[in-house]
Amino acid sequence: MTLHHHTMTTGRRSFLSRLVGVGAALGLSMPRTADAIEPETEANARAAADDPWISRLRGPHRVIFHSHLASDGIALRWAQTFLDTQKKAYGLADADSTVVVGFNGRAIGLLFNDAIWGKYPIGDTLQMPATRNANTVLVAQLAARGVIFLACANSIAAAGQRFLPESQRGDAALRTAFSDEVRANLLPSVEVVPAMIVTLQQAQDRGCRYIYGGG
Repeated sequence: MTLHHHTMTTGRRSFLSRLVGVGAALGLSMPRTADAIEPETEANARAAADDPWISRLRGPHRVIFHSHLASDGIALRWAQTFLDTQKKAYGLADADSTVVVGFNGRAIGLLFNDAIWGKYPIGDTLQMPATRNANTVLVAQLAARGVIFLACANSIAAAGQRFLPESQRGDAALRTAFSDEVRANLLPSVEVVPAMIVTLQQAQDRGCRYIYGGG
C-alpha cells in the first residue's frame, strides 16, 4: 500500500511538473492579485525608489484606469465611481483600495492646469472646447481620497506635436519649450513616470487590475 501510494504521488507530481512546463512554454501564467504580488527584490526596491507612486499602493482592492485619449474624462469619473461604489455598496473605506489613473497620448491634457489650457488650444485638441480645465476640481477631490495620478514622460516630450498650434509644431525649439512648460504646469497631484507602457506592467505586477477608460 505504501509503495502504491508513493507511486501515485510521484506520478501526480510528474504530471503537474509537465503541465507547468507546458504552460511556461505557451507563455501562460496565473493572474496576479493583491495576495500574489511580486515579491520584493532589489530591482523592485529600486523601481519603488525611482517611481514613488509604487510605495503608495495599499489595500487589497487595486485598480489602474488608463487612457491615451481624453474621452471626455471618463477615466476620471470611473475612478470616482469605483471609490463611491466600494463605500456605498460594500462599506469599504477609501483606504481599503488603491486607485491609479494613468494617462499618455492626448489624455495627458486632462492633467494640465488652467494656465496651459488658457494659453494653448488644449480643449480644441481634446474635443472639449474650453479655456479652463473642467476636471481640476475632480482631480483634487480624488487625490484627497488617495487616488494616484500618473502622466507619461514620453507623452509630455511629444506634447508639442499634439497641443501646439499646427503652425508651430514643426519648430523643435518650440516643442521643447512647450514640454518644459507642461511639466511645470501639471496639476499638483500628478506624478510623471518614464513610460506609461512600463508603468502599466509595474502596476499589474503589484496587484492592480487594468481597466481601459477611453474610446
